[in-house]
Order: sequence, then C-alpha cells, then structure tokens
Amino acid sequence: MLRRLPFAKAKAKATATATATAAVTAATAAAALLASGAPAVAAAPAVAAVGACSGVVQINGFLFNPAQVSPGQGSTATLTATNCTGLSQPVTETWYGRFTDAAGGFPQGCPVVDPFLRSVVFAPHQFVASATTYEVLAGCLATRLTVTVTLSQNGVQLGQASAVLTIV
Repeated sequence: MLRRLPFAKAKAKATATATATAAVTAATAAAALLASGAPAVAAAPAVAAVGACSGVVQINGFLFNPAQVSPGQGSTATLTATNCTGLSQPVTETWYGRFTDAAGGFPQGCPVVDPFLRSVVFAPHQFVASATTYEVLAGCLATRLTVTVTLSQNGVQLGQASAVLTIV
C-alpha cells in the first residue's frame, strides 16, 4: 500500500541563520531549537571568507542527524549554504525524498514523500542553515531514505545536494 506524506507534514522544524565564522555556534543553536520542538529563526549579519565562496549561493553541506535510525524514529536533515554575493538573494529550496529497500525498490509500509518548497531570502554574504525532520513509520521496511534539496532562483538551478539516512 502506498501512502503519501506531503513534505509540509514532514515536520519542518526550524530555519536558523548565523555568521559564516560562527557556523559551529549556529549548528549548536539550531540543534537546541530543534530539540525543543519550537520553530525559530535567529539572524545575524555574515561575511563570507574571500575566495571561499563561488556562484550566487553555495551549498556548504547537507546531512542527517542522527545518520541512522530504526523504524518509528525520526532524524533531522540540515542543509547549510552561503550567499556569495553582496546582494540579497531570494532562493527556493525544493526538498524531495525517496525511501528505498536494499534492492533499490520501493519498500512496503513506507510513504511516498511529496516535494516540499521553502522560500529563503539570503542577506548579503549570509550563512543559512535550513532543517527538516523526517520520521520513518514503524511499519516501513526501507533500508534508506535519500533526500535531495535543489536551490533555485527564478527557475535557474543554483545548486543541489543529497543526504542519506540509514534505516536499521
């Protein structure tokens, strides 16, 4: 049986922002906000390191925490990116995922995950961390969930990254 799980129901928990030089602090704060279950936005001006950023918006990383869960548990996927320009950049994040079994097929008991769009405005040279929590249903027989995020602006793709959640 196929069940649909819109990303809007995938528990988008929080978007946190901080300076590029305080990325570790921002990640710690974002984790605390997610742990509390309270949606929040924290902002601070950022300055990207010269030569460390290319393009309009650069993806710095994308991962699940925890990286491994059992059915009935959840994990938070966090995307980090930096505005490489001196101008504000409105960007659309398109999050989509797919549960798979060991053979790469669609496993029983797992939902179909619909695309989820999130609008983000990056201030000049701003570092942004966007996070979404995904839950693996108790009856889901998947061995992994692969989530891909595409960043775009006015229909032009700026970057793409994927993260894999291992299900045991």
